[in-house]
Amino acid sequence: MMPYLIEGVRLGLELASQSVVLLVLIPFMVWVTEDLPALLIGRAVAPLGSRYRRFGHFGREILRHGIDVESGLMLTLALLALLILAGMSFFTPSCLGLVGAWLADPLLVGSLILTGALWAVPAYFGQVVRCWFVLCLMESFLVLAAPGVTGFLGVHHLLIAAPGSSLAGTALCCAVALALLTPVPRREVLAAEMIEQAWPPSRAERDQKQRILELYRLGWVLLVGDSLLPVLFGLEGLGSVAGFIGRFMGGVVLILIGRFTRVDRYRRFVALLLGLAGLMALAGRFAV
Repeated sequence: MMPYLIEGVRLGLELASQSVVLLVLIPFMVWVTEDLPALLIGRAVAPLGSRYRRFGHFGREILRHGIDVESGLMLTLALLALLILAGMSFFTPSCLGLVGAWLADPLLVGSLILTGALWAVPAYFGQVVRCWFVLCLMESFLVLAAPGVTGFLGVHHLLIAAPGSSLAGTALCCAVALALLTPVPRREVLAAEMIEQAWPPSRAERDQKQRILELYRLGWVLLVGDSLLPVLFGLEGLGSVAGFIGRFMGGVVLILIGRFTRVDRYRRFVALLLGLAGLMALAGRFAV
C-alpha cells in the first residue's frame, strides 16, 4: 500500500511542477512567437510584462465568471498538448510521468492541435487536412526509419544510442516541413471568422478564444522544435527545463526563417522535403 501511495504523491508532484513551469513560461513563449518577429523588423511591440498581465487577467476571469463548455474543452485540449510536449521530468523517470513523454507521438499531439484549430475556425478545414496529411507521412517515415521506435521519446533514445543514424535526417526534414505549415489560424483570420458569424458577442469571450488559440500556436511551435531537436526531449531534472526552452527556441527559429525568407509560400518545397525524408527513412531501413 505504501509504495502505491508514494508513487501517487510523486506523480502528483510531477504534474504540479510541470504545470507551474508551463504557467510561468507560457507568457514569455507567446511574446517570443507573437511579438519578437515584429520587433525584429523594427515595429514597436508591447513589453513582455503585458503578456503576463493578459494571461493573469485571462486566468482571473475564468476563476470569477467561469468559461463556456466549448471554450473549456478547447482549453483542456491545448493544455493537454502542451503538457505532453513539455517532455519534462522532475520526480519520476520521463517515461512514467502522469502525462509523460511516452504520450508524445507527433500524430497524436498534432491531431489534438489540429482539432482545436478546426474547432475554433471551421473555415480552416482545408489547411488542417493538409497539415494532418503531413503528420501522417511524418509518422510513417519515423516508423520506417526505425521500426519499433514510437514517439519523440523513442527517437531520443535511438539518437543517443546511434547519433549518425538516418533517423536524425528524417526528423530534420519533417521538422522543416512542419515549420512551413500554418495549421493554427492567425489572429486576423479568427477575427474575420467572428465577424462573419457575429459571435462571440462580448469582448471577454473574444479575448478568451484568442488566448486559447495562442496556446495552440505554442503547441505547434513545440511540435516543430521536438522534431528538430529530439535529443533534448525527455530529459530529467532541471536539465529538462533547459531542454524544453531549447526545443521551443529551435522551433521558433525554424518558423521565423521560413516566414522571413518567404519559403512557406511554396508548397512544392514541403513536398520536396517530405520526399527527402522518405528517402532517408528508406535508407535507414535498408541499412538495418
